[in-house]
Amino acid sequence: MFARRTSRLIATAALVAALTGGALAGCSGEGATSTCSTTGCTITFERNVTNAKISILGVEVQLVSANQDSVTLKVAGQEVTVQRGDGVSVGDFTVKINEITDSQVVVQVDRGGN
Repeated sequence: MFARRTSRLIATAALVAALTGGALAGCSGEGATSTCSTTGCTITFERNVTNAKISILGVEVQLVSANQDSVTLKVAGQEVTVQRGDGVSVGDFTVKINEITDSQVVVQVDRGGN
């Protein structure tokens, strides 16, 4: 009985570790990296890379242009301009600009747009 209970505890701990470890994943693309959960991703684009892009949550996100106040992205083929600190809906996603610096642009893309 003790062995069976120990086996169950080990199996449960392994399952919890696997599920917890899989909750956040990182990806990289051309001039971009991301950290993702099951519902969204934070993407860091390098501004010095032409056509910086990455595939996340089943869609491609590309940095088209950026200035100190806004960023133009192509999300799943649809071009949108987002003001710093604002969020916009693009299909099934909400896109928000977290940070714009001289070297990078940080974008949050979450499921649950329109």
